Formats: sequence, C-alpha cells, structure tokens
Amino acid sequence: MSLSSYNRGEKMKIFKKKEGQGATEYLLILAAVLVVVAIAVYYVTRTTPKPNIQLTAQKSTTDNTAIILVATGGTDTCAAADWQYAVYLSTETATWTAGTATLSSTTDIVLKTGLAAGTYSVKVQHKPSGQYFVDTTITI
Repeated sequence: MSLSSYNRGEKMKIFKKKEGQGATEYLLILAAVLVVVAIAVYYVTRTTPKPNIQLTAQKSTTDNTAIILVATGGTDTCAAADWQYAVYLSTETATWTAGTATLSSTTDIVLKTGLAAGTYSVKVQHKPSGQYFVDTTITI
C-alpha cells in the first residue's frame, strides 16, 4: 500500500487478526465464571458459626465426684440437639453423650457424677460447626 493510496481514503491495516484468539477469550471468560461460582458455593455451604456462649467445666463444690458445666456469659442459645459432651479419663477414648438441655448464658448443667479419682478430659462440642465450647482437663 503506497502513501498515495492511503491519502485517497483507504484505511491502513496495522494489525493482523490472530487465528484462535476468539477461543482464548472464551476460555478466559469461562475461567472467570468458574471462579465466581466457586466463591458463591463456598459462601452458601459454609458451616454455621458456634453460638456466642461462654462456658467452663469445673468440679462441683457440693459433690467432689461430679463435673458441672457453668455458663459465664454470652448472648446466644444452643438447642440440646446441637451440642454433645464427653467426660472421660485422659487415658481412655472419648464417648460422646447428646446434650441434655438448651445451653444459654445462664445454664448450669451437671455433666457427670460418681467419678473416681483421676484426671478427666472434658469436651463440650457444638455439633453443626465442630467447634468446642469447652476443651479442658479436671482432676477429681
């Protein structure tokens, strides 16, 4: 293309079209869509957070062979079906027991009585999230 033909109104082509460029663009768009869908699935399926309840396990002051669960604060509640507990000698494996009452910031519950002398692991777990309200050891 000569300069004289450019002056007569013909447009000069600077770039050549690359073959396969359309397919690459579609793949990039597909990748972006997959990332957005993955993020949406993560937020929809994430586990429920543990309720805001502060609890502690301690040896009963009236019965030295009992371990009780004492509420120390918080603003939420947790249904009996949503928590479980285990009180076991540190040398044994945990046996989980279903919750016996709704937990709240005012709940005090006897977990186990008639325990022999020893060091016990005490765990109270929120079942939907898998997080622990209490994970401690107590010596009887």
